[in-house]
Amino acid sequence: MIFIAATAILSAGSILSRADDIVTFEAESGALGSDWAVSNSAPTYITILTDDAGYNPISAARVATYTVTFPSAGTYQLYARVLVGPGGYNDDSLFYGNGFGAKNPANNSDWIFVNGLAGVGYTAPSDVVNGAGTAGDLVWKWINLSEFAGNVSFTVSAGSLVQTFQIGARENGLDLDKFAFGTLGTAFTVSNLDTATLPAPTNPNTNTFFGPDGIAIHRFSSVSNGLNLDGANPAFGLAYSGGVLMGTTFDGGVQGGGTAFYVSLDGTNFNAFHSFANAPDGGNPEGNLALSGNGFFGTSLGGGNNGVGSIFLGNTNGGISVLRSFAAVSADEATNAGGASPNALLALSGNTLYGTTTAGGAAGNGTVFSLSTNGSTFAVLHDFNELDSNTGTNTDGALPTGGLISSGNLLYGTASAGGSGGNGVVFSVNTSDNNFTVLHNFTPLDPVTATNTDGAFPASGLVLSDGVLYGTTLAGGTGGNGVIFSIGASGTGFTVLYNFSAPDPLAGTNSDGASPCAPLAFSGGHLFGTASAGGANASGTVFSVSTNGTQFQIIHAFTAMDPITGTNRDGALPVAGVLPLGNSLYGTTFSGGPGGEGTVFGVAIPYPPALITNIVHNPDGSVTMYFLGGPGSTNIIQAAGTLTSTASWQNVSTNAANAAGAWQFTETNATNPVRFYRSYAPQNE
Repeated sequence: MIFIAATAILSAGSILSRADDIVTFEAESGALGSDWAVSNSAPTYITILTDDAGYNPISAARVATYTVTFPSAGTYQLYARVLVGPGGYNDDSLFYGNGFGAKNPANNSDWIFVNGLAGVGYTAPSDVVNGAGTAGDLVWKWINLSEFAGNVSFTVSAGSLVQTFQIGARENGLDLDKFAFGTLGTAFTVSNLDTATLPAPTNPNTNTFFGPDGIAIHRFSSVSNGLNLDGANPAFGLAYSGGVLMGTTFDGGVQGGGTAFYVSLDGTNFNAFHSFANAPDGGNPEGNLALSGNGFFGTSLGGGNNGVGSIFLGNTNGGISVLRSFAAVSADEATNAGGASPNALLALSGNTLYGTTTAGGAAGNGTVFSLSTNGSTFAVLHDFNELDSNTGTNTDGALPTGGLISSGNLLYGTASAGGSGGNGVVFSVNTSDNNFTVLHNFTPLDPVTATNTDGAFPASGLVLSDGVLYGTTLAGGTGGNGVIFSIGASGTGFTVLYNFSAPDPLAGTNSDGASPCAPLAFSGGHLFGTASAGGANASGTVFSVSTNGTQFQIIHAFTAMDPITGTNRDGALPVAGVLPLGNSLYGTTFSGGPGGEGTVFGVAIPYPPALITNIVHNPDGSVTMYFLGGPGSTNIIQAAGTLTSTASWQNVSTNAANAAGAWQFTETNATNPVRFYRSYAPQNE
């Protein structure tokens, strides 16, 4: 997806802690200047013998120097265990170095001034040490010096785990027992700091949040410095294997590059069985997993040896092997041989994987490729051409973000840009001869209304049923917010099945959703999908529609997000498609949920509203009505003599729909000149 790619670029420039870590050291363990004294009482501590009220330690005699070996790279905060003497606010200040390294004792800017430690701090073992606290004087207490004064954190790189750190004295009467560096964002308690232990995990790998209506079966936990245990921001849909749902997250995990996870249908047994690193692992995985035997294949937008994506093979014991790392792209033209940044569904046919890249290739606009399942043979089936710099058009499309589906020797896909209208194409590729065919060019948008007749920017893939391809566009159509379309596999009969309406310009809400950017799913004669935005709460929707465009129905509108925290109960921004299983749909949301990092959800498939498809007046005077509704549903016909609010509706027939959702009812009672009928499925009451 185009907007997901921007997330990866931002993440790549961030400095992330690897995981929770802590290192503690005794105050007396350093190289102490001559004005420091060590007390060997319990506990052993240091205190300064001289007093000064300046804004630097003044001399090396009033500086203590420590060599600290960190357990891992990361971003740390500084903690200290101190005791303020009987002088209270005359015994409660010190300095710490403004960053690592030896400091000039007489230079104010080299030091962070800490004052006002009297009356603050934490003493109870379960107290989380942050902010000020309320402990008094004459007690040993912990202070988070980074948060209390200066808001200074300390960054440790992987190649520099050993660092020099200094403190400086100010007022005498302040006793110092020990110091600790703990990873930024970790909730260290007094007990953790006393014993140099990590907090117990909050265990986000279970369904610990309780949401509405049984919709969200797993809520991804909040991140700290881009890290958590279970992953964050699932960008693509789910696969089903061995009784569990399998998927990936784009971000989070203990290495910050996303996770691969599985979860039972009821939300139990969640396991983030692999955490991705950004390189050389398959960092930032995107695209639905392609299952094969006991393993699965996937793509990563970043990661790989060159940081521009990879194809990987994994299994649920946590093992991941990279089958192919895409080549580095040219810094000037963003081109390479083979493509870069794959982010969509792989098509698996026999021992060959087929996929697309959204960047790289001969013109920098992506490729269609094949790769043997053992990674030994790679081939480019098509390089998308260069775009006209003025019109954004070309002959074959550009930036394919939706992945591929296969049928025999043909691959079908979409390109989100380019084509003769500059708004993307539907295409096919013959794997036997690499023949590339544009099946449909999406037309230009009106420059004022951003609307057209057929949609624009097909960011999602396709689904094929009975020789017809179905898909969505992110924009365009009569409402300017995307369409659902169908087209024959040969390129004939392009039809817009549904136009998404324009949301309210301020609230972002509408009745049906907006900007669908995920593949549709086909089940029971109906199409199911998600709209990433819009809906009753501007958080996106899950919908169904018949293959002829009728019976459009909102299955679920995600709840509104808190404008400050970005959280809600059930998730928001569903950029992935849904997976029909039995009578339910399963999917993911990219954001929202109580942790603000997305959810896995399951929602029941409602029967579509029944339609009367035909009415026949029979020769014997009876009337037969033909209905189309939910496949296999039970439907009750009721009749009344009027349509007033006080009409008395009576049950006259119970009918079972066939596998296609069709049933019929014949009325033989011809004694009433006027009679009204309605049908309902009791499962939907």
